[in-house]
Amino acid sequence: MLIWSVAVQGVTQTASTAPKLAIVIPLIAVCILIVVSLSFFARRGKLHIPGYAGIAALGFFLSLLFGKIAGSHSIAGTIVGVFFSILCFLFLAVVVGSIIALLFYRHSSGA
Repeated sequence: MLIWSVAVQGVTQTASTAPKLAIVIPLIAVCILIVVSLSFFARRGKLHIPGYAGIAALGFFLSLLFGKIAGSHSIAGTIVGVFFSILCFLFLAVVVGSIIALLFYRHSSGA
């Protein structure tokens, strides 16, 4: 019975820290917009394949960096921590968009 009460206590504490939909919904929309726009620009042939690979690598590095900063003990749970978390997710969207852009890439036939 003690184990059950500890498990239920953890669930009730987690439910009180539910995600803030005012931040999550726009963040999802912006991430989808980033992925779609990178794929659209790749379809138009605006950048070359090493460019998209470089953007993906740089975005991955910056996402890891901002995620590590957002998770540090002195920043986690503050407004600055939320800002760094948002940056982390936006850079992850850039990484995913750049990888998907490689699938839609069309070589521009320039003279």
